[in-house]
Amino acid sequence: MPSVVIPAHNEEAGIERTLRGVLSDEIPDLEIVVVVNASSDRTAEIAAGVDPRVKVIDTPTPGKTNALNLGEAAVTGFPRMFLDADIELRPGALPRLFDAVDEERRIVSPRPRFDLSDLSFGMRLFYRAQRFNPYFGSGSPNGSGCFVVAESGRSRWEAFPEIIADDGFVQGHFAPSERFTVTEAEAVVLPPRTLAAMVTVRARVRRGTYELERRFPELMKNHIARGGGIFKRMAVRPWEWPAMLVYGYVRIAERVVARRQAAAGTSGWGRDETARTAD
Repeated sequence: MPSVVIPAHNEEAGIERTLRGVLSDEIPDLEIVVVVNASSDRTAEIAAGVDPRVKVIDTPTPGKTNALNLGEAAVTGFPRMFLDADIELRPGALPRLFDAVDEERRIVSPRPRFDLSDLSFGMRLFYRAQRFNPYFGSGSPNGSGCFVVAESGRSRWEAFPEIIADDGFVQGHFAPSERFTVTEAEAVVLPPRTLAAMVTVRARVRRGTYELERRFPELMKNHIARGGGIFKRMAVRPWEWPAMLVYGYVRIAERVVARRQAAAGTSGWGRDETARTAD
C-alpha cells in the first residue's frame, strides 16, 4: 500500500490541481495526507473537499520539515512519495514511479516539465540555459518537486531535521547510482515568473546548501557539483550566449544575496509567489 505526503503552506491556488493529479491514476489503497502548516488561506478547506480519500492535517506550526514529519506519522505505506503542493503529476506518473522504486533504485523522481507560459523574457532565457544543467531531469531529487523512496531507503534517516534544504538532506543519503529519474513519468513545475523571484528562490537554495555543509558535512559526498559544465557547453554555442549571460547573472546574484542573508541570520523561506495563481 503506497503513500503520498504533501506539505502545504498557503497553496489554495493549486492544491486541488495537485490532488487531482495524484488521484487520477486510481491507485488502490493509496494513503494521501496533506499537512497544511501555518496557512492563512483556504488550503485546508479546499484539500478536504477534493476527495474523502484525502486526509488533511492542519497545524499552526510553520515549517516544511515539521509538516513532513507530521505527514509521515499519519501514513504507513511504502513506496512513499513526498510531493510539493504546487506540483501537478501527469496521468500515469504514480504507477510508473511506484513500480520503478526497488532495492537497486532506492529513490526515484519524475521528469520535470517546466511550464514556461507567462514567464518574463529574462526567465525564458534562464530556462533556455537551464537545459544544460544535468541536475534537472537526472537522478533524484531532480527539481521536479517529487521523489519516491523504498522502505529500505527511508530507513536511512529518522525524522526530518529542521533544515532549509530537505531535498538536499535526502539526496545526501543516497549514492548517485541509487538515484533515478523515471522519464516516462512527468511532473509539471510552475517556475518563478521573474528574474527577481528566481534570485529569491535560488538564494534560499544556496542558504540551504550552506546549512547542509555546516550541519551534515558527511552527506555532501553524495552531492556532485557539475555547474561549471553548463557554461562550457554553452560557450561553444554563440547563439546561446544571451541565455548564458542571464543564467550567469542569476547564479552570481543568488550567491551575493545568500551570503548577505546568512551574515544577517535570515531564516525566511524565500518563497516564490509569482507562480502561485489559480487556474
